[in-house]
Amino acid sequence: MGRSRRKLSDQPFELDIESLDSKGLGCAEFEGRKLKVYDALPEEKVIARNLFGRSQRGKVETLEVIEASGDRVSPRCPHFGTCGACSLQHLSMDAQLKRKQRILLDTLNASGQLSPGTIFEPLCGPEWNYRRKARLSVRDVAAKERVLVGFRERNGRFVADMQTCHILRSEIADALPSLAELVRSLDSRATIPQIEVACGDEHSALIIRHLEPLTEPDVQRLKVFAEQSGLAVFLQPKGPDSVCLLAPKDLQLEYRIDSLGLRFQFEPLDFLQINGGLNQLMVNRALELLDPQADDNILDLFCGLGNFTLPLATRAGHVTGVEGSELMVARARQNASLNGLENVDFHRADLYQECSQAPWPGMAYNKVLLDPPRSGAEELLPWIAGGTAQKVLYISCNPQTLARDAGILVNKYGFRLEGAGILDMFPHTPHSEAIALFERN
Repeated sequence: MGRSRRKLSDQPFELDIESLDSKGLGCAEFEGRKLKVYDALPEEKVIARNLFGRSQRGKVETLEVIEASGDRVSPRCPHFGTCGACSLQHLSMDAQLKRKQRILLDTLNASGQLSPGTIFEPLCGPEWNYRRKARLSVRDVAAKERVLVGFRERNGRFVADMQTCHILRSEIADALPSLAELVRSLDSRATIPQIEVACGDEHSALIIRHLEPLTEPDVQRLKVFAEQSGLAVFLQPKGPDSVCLLAPKDLQLEYRIDSLGLRFQFEPLDFLQINGGLNQLMVNRALELLDPQADDNILDLFCGLGNFTLPLATRAGHVTGVEGSELMVARARQNASLNGLENVDFHRADLYQECSQAPWPGMAYNKVLLDPPRSGAEELLPWIAGGTAQKVLYISCNPQTLARDAGILVNKYGFRLEGAGILDMFPHTPHSEAIALFERN
């Protein structure tokens, strides 16, 4: 017979925290068991207690900090420790940035001993109320005669009981209690699983997913809420294509890149960089590093609605944007027209498949910007290396795939890693984004 598993104790015990893992949990060892510790920091001594349940196996919660790290600060949000949206509010901003930069550099070094010629200063936007896109869960708790609207708890099973939020845009955060009361007043409250948030510079919108048709009284309640709150209300009865504006009658979401005088119109479910303030700084850094000139022909891969393409087109001779979504390509073309830019064109293509039949791969580009999803851009590297690009600027939402692709560009194709640094798109979370500049030898 196999050895029986020792039953976990529910009694508190003392732990010495060694480090933080990639999710911002403390790492410790107790009686031969490796543990992940919520709300603990390296070099701290804490009193902890085991958590029970399959999803919490190997995890413990901090009950008391006996010896605190010098990097510890008081969390600003009253829901810290329960809500799963941000797990690093107890770590100072300076320490958060150093940690993310160290992770990037260590990951690059581990993937082919890469060392950037220049370590860019961390790029930081607003620390609080920065999040302009979010998906909030909805739960009708009939036994308590309440509706919860918010992020999920950190165990993922339940919706956090949120009265405010310090990372959502303030107009959304302030509306959370009234939004919960609104849903509770609806006949259809049990068939509303989520509410998405999309904020432009001037207007903010709620996209209400409903699994069953809304009653006419519900529709009227939603219209009244939109009028009283100033938040636009969209309905989504089925898939993304079913999203429609309920109130007000007319609305166009948009954001600006102020330094360039550019406007970008978008629809509620379009992909946007989450942190609008950081996005402005990121675009300006991309311009600084790629240094577009009047005789440049630049290629922007995974271009979305033109977030980088249009700024590049204000200075370059010509810019070509390529994106996998036909809807986003159409949006990018509309935004180019909106801003009066004629030296730019857009194409739809599956960038992970062979694109030799398309017109854009045959053109000569001297600079390339890459902004791929988390999976990276490994499939595109042979084509880029085989072309004429002298500079490649890589924007990454995943340091691991950035490091993998950097290793290929440098060690296989002979590019130099001129510089790299982090983009703090998600303050107070473990999530890290990065920017890296490569030049051909």
